[in-house]
Amino acid sequence: MTHHRRERVESLLQQEIATIIGRKVADPRVQGANIVAVSISPDFHLARVYYSCIFDNRDLDALQKGLDHAKSFIRSELKKTVTLRILPELAFFYDPSIKRGDEMLDLLRTIAPKDPKDPKEPQEG
Repeated sequence: MTHHRRERVESLLQQEIATIIGRKVADPRVQGANIVAVSISPDFHLARVYYSCIFDNRDLDALQKGLDHAKSFIRSELKKTVTLRILPELAFFYDPSIKRGDEMLDLLRTIAPKDPKDPKEPQEG
């Protein structure tokens, strides 16, 4: 039962944190931050918030500092919208998996499959 509850709370926190960052945080350092996932500790006291950035040329150190600076504001806004007995502390971590996935897709696009019906290629047989 607690496993399903934890998944529901993680999903709820992910949605709410993304909404708060997108609509209520005025710090320009956090613009373009996407919340990828939230992982809550078994005792519900710590939430690890994983984020990525939609802008490639973004200074990730400034983004991390902006999120750390806005942490208390985000948590206070969460208190208004989320009713949990224990509202976890937030810790932000950069998740490079989306950027790596994009790089892999770009590499795969450069490897074009050879068309067997291409008239320029010599045919075997």
